[in-house]
Amino acid sequence: MASITKRGDSWFAQVRRKGHRSISKSFPKKSQAVEWARGIEAEIDAKRFQDTRSASEWLFSELIDRYTEEIGAIKKFGKSKVDVLRMLKTNLGDLSLNELTEQAIMAYADKRLKAGAGGVTVSIDLTYISTILKTAKQLWKMPVSIDPVQSVRQNLRYMGVNLKSTERDRRPTQEEIDALIHYFDSKPRRIIPMGDIIQFAIETAMRASEITGLLWSDLNEKDKTILIRSRKHPQKKEGNDQEVPLLGKAFDIVMRQPRVSDRIFPYGTKTFSSIFPRACNKLKIEDLRFHDLRHEGISRLFEQGYRIEQVRLVSGHQDVKMLFRYVQVRAKDLHR
Repeated sequence: MASITKRGDSWFAQVRRKGHRSISKSFPKKSQAVEWARGIEAEIDAKRFQDTRSASEWLFSELIDRYTEEIGAIKKFGKSKVDVLRMLKTNLGDLSLNELTEQAIMAYADKRLKAGAGGVTVSIDLTYISTILKTAKQLWKMPVSIDPVQSVRQNLRYMGVNLKSTERDRRPTQEEIDALIHYFDSKPRRIIPMGDIIQFAIETAMRASEITGLLWSDLNEKDKTILIRSRKHPQKKEGNDQEVPLLGKAFDIVMRQPRVSDRIFPYGTKTFSSIFPRACNKLKIEDLRFHDLRHEGISRLFEQGYRIEQVRLVSGHQDVKMLFRYVQVRAKDLHR
């Protein structure tokens, strides 16, 4: 709500909204002050308010706050994005938009690299800086430029910093898979059925978080399908539910799990990321991650003759290019 106060012979109206500077104006009559304040609030609520400050008057932290409030209300931010925005605000928030130069952003990138961040991580930071500036320019009509961010990317590439993630081509051999399953199944006091989970991950090509989120209530025993709730999507952070088939041994693996929870696999994904590499080290299996089982599952589907649209239904990929990054078809397998 705006504040309307009497100051001498005038009425002083002030509007304060998170993500916007305080706006005030004096009027000879109270009714004029109230009408003006209501108009400003309506424009802000309708996303039509244009702030006339120059770039030197805007702090980058104000843009981050406004981006978080307005865009975050439309698309809920994930934890990693919230963490990056918080770090950007800490390191660059005190700079005005005029001060957010190529040199300032380059100094931030260099600081991150020296602190141990990889090129891909720094690239994500730059992407968020660029996104905020684009939003300010296109949506809020502010006098900003994204050229400094583009220049920093070019500088980092010239320095030899790899800003793109390296595509993995690691596929486990059948001997490695058998060894891992035997290792886990032979443990006398095993609590987590990792042998079943490894096989299930390959048969379904699901991510670890998707496996641990599966619900008994979403299982269709008649059709041998199951619903994956809020599946990872490039645009949708929530609500992207997808029904997928339980191919191969996947359905039988599900049916032999004890119903001790509403979840089929009531375990934490962090547990996978800790006990799986320990098993690999014990068995001297080098450079294998649990997520590589998803690569293996997708590659097997193509080798079995499934079409692209069928594999996409199983894997959940929206972009065919991203799907192909997960495919490691081996030359020797073409002789089959």
